Amino acid sequence: MIPLSRAREILIATALLAVIAGPAGAAEKSKPAKPVAVSVNPYALQVLDKACTLLESAKALSYHAEINFDSVLPSGVKLQFAAAMDVAIQRPDHLAVSYASDLGGKRLWYDGKTMTLLDPAHMTYATVAAPASIDAMFEQFAKKKVSIPLEGFDFSHPCERIRGKLIRGTFVGVGDVDSADCDHLAFMQKDVDWQIWISREKPALPRKIVITYVAMPMAPQYSAVLSQWNFDPKFPASFFEPQIPKNAVRVKYLEVKEKRK
Repeated sequence: MIPLSRAREILIATALLAVIAGPAGAAEKSKPAKPVAVSVNPYALQVLDKACTLLESAKALSYHAEINFDSVLPSGVKLQFAAAMDVAIQRPDHLAVSYASDLGGKRLWYDGKTMTLLDPAHMTYATVAAPASIDAMFEQFAKKKVSIPLEGFDFSHPCERIRGKLIRGTFVGVGDVDSADCDHLAFMQKDVDWQIWISREKPALPRKIVITYVAMPMAPQYSAVLSQWNFDPKFPASFFEPQIPKNAVRVKYLEVKEKRK
């Protein structure tokens, strides 16, 4: 039997980490499927590659996201919530995320050695050892079913990760995002459909993304409008250091989970 104090730590930190994770069940394994023929429009890939090349060429960058996401209740009712997120990256080993949503706010810092997550509303935080690169950190925590919104943009080579997973892709047409003309692309992967709007003017900035989790009940969606891109940010030396309030309580969610195996 788990002591009450330990159980409380597990409960608090589970909620703390879940708010910045993708929709529940999105990472669950599904039954093996038969091979599906790949059909991807060459122009759609060309436009996507331009955006990926822009992202991976940046040694440092920052951006803002206005987010809407669905949550499906056990009754089958689908609710929508909103969030805003600011991301700062200094490759290969520094990341800072500030996330505020209808369900709460979180702050995350990664410095190439540790990942620290703060819940200001509940004055709790967790610090865990992490690999020496952003890519390796994402991959490690993905195994623990923990993800960061829009993390696909933050990998060193985003296109390399998705090219082999594409089943279908098409150029939908020219769409408007915040008064900017964008190439509207749509792709299909196993269990996930997604759309992306990429600026037609240089640089080829991702301006909007919509993800539909088609394998989940009620097919919840996650959408984000992206802005304030900066590919030459000047981060202060202390920018990626955790800013923990003195009265915040440290929890040990990941450590406790591992001991219970």
